[in-house]
Amino acid sequence: MATHGASWHSVSPIRANGFRCCVSNYYFSDDPLKEGDSFHVTSFRGRPEQKFRDIVLRADAALRMGIRSVFAKGIKDNPHRYERKP
Repeated sequence: MATHGASWHSVSPIRANGFRCCVSNYYFSDDPLKEGDSFHVTSFRGRPEQKFRDIVLRADAALRMGIRSVFAKGIKDNPHRYERKP
């Protein structure tokens, strides 16, 4: 699935008693899929009926993006970041 600054995707609400587990693998390209795309933090949104949750999640994404504009690599070391070997 392509992800870029304008891509949308979602999952269905949980309708059973239990937990949903998610494993995400990201593969990065040297070139963006869309011309003009740049770095952005992963953001989450509320469903249409979840107005308050959507506002909180948008604020969260804006705050995290603001932090990344000051601290390019974030404020906490990510042990899951893999460096490309030359």
